Amino acid sequence: MKIRLLTVSIMLIVFIPYVCFSETTEIVSEGMYTMGDGETPVIAEGRALEHAKRIAVEQAGTYVKSYSRMKNFEIADDEVLVLASGIMEVTVLDKKRTVAEDAIKFWVKIKALVYPDRMEVMAERIRDQGLAEDYGKIKDAYEKSQKEIEELKKQLAAARDDENRKQIVAKIAEQEKTFTAGQRFDAGMRLIMTNKLDEAIKAFSKAIAADPGDFKAYSQRAILYARKMQIDKAIADFNKVIEIKPDEARGYAGRGITYSRMGHHKKAIADLNKAMELQPEAPAFALARVYATLGQSYRATGDRPKAMVSFQKSCDLGNKNACTQLKSSPRDRRGAKPARTRESIR
Repeated sequence: MKIRLLTVSIMLIVFIPYVCFSETTEIVSEGMYTMGDGETPVIAEGRALEHAKRIAVEQAGTYVKSYSRMKNFEIADDEVLVLASGIMEVTVLDKKRTVAEDAIKFWVKIKALVYPDRMEVMAERIRDQGLAEDYGKIKDAYEKSQKEIEELKKQLAAARDDENRKQIVAKIAEQEKTFTAGQRFDAGMRLIMTNKLDEAIKAFSKAIAADPGDFKAYSQRAILYARKMQIDKAIADFNKVIEIKPDEARGYAGRGITYSRMGHHKKAIADLNKAMELQPEAPAFALARVYATLGQSYRATGDRPKAMVSFQKSCDLGNKNACTQLKSSPRDRRGAKPARTRESIR
């Protein structure tokens, strides 16, 4: 009887963490923002909401790290917050506007439901779409914007000259446009992670309308167009990425992968090599995909030695499909024919 009770106790100890991490977790957070001269109420309320969301994402990040350790699931540091954002569903519980000391203050309270069991699927979508890098840029841009807007508000409060005030107000308006574009881009990212591709395309289109120079939005929309086999639209967006940001590897990588799918292998090879030239230290999963696609295009053009070298590099970076390509090849991993020794001739 004691042995049986001990067995049950051990089972409970073992399985309790799995139950806890598989259950939905609720996070409640609040955000505040004080609107200054030159700012609009809609954006001010949006900044309060964004503040609350970021607090929730930081807390959800601890669940991501714990879950990944428990499941022995590898997650890069730059993937933690975007993954936390992806497994959250946010609901606004309450919001208020108050006037104090001639300033309008916005307060927002949210509830974020965290679903750890969605994590592995979300991680695949994040890597496939290259969202981690973009999320990091959005986070940095948001923090920079917050500092700049506070400085502009101080400058406006101290300004006495009308012309100077107009210039500062114009800068505040530009900051609001950037914030709006960022919000729409973030909405697009969340829609990708929930596999709502058509809605994500619309969100990125709105981000582009708000900021025509947003190459990240063009890049993400291009990838979605390619996934939906709207190839002409995908190529047009990748061209725009290259036009806006010619030193950005993603435009060439995305266009090269798309060209390879279309059977335009010489163009694909040129673009993919250019991408690696621009960013040789890209994340391993991204490089693995580029090398695998290079291997396919080299093989299609009859250059099997380079194809095998590319597949080998992709395999070394963890791409199992590339490893399969190597094993199925009649040639050795370096791409050359097996040497014909005297023994093999006999």
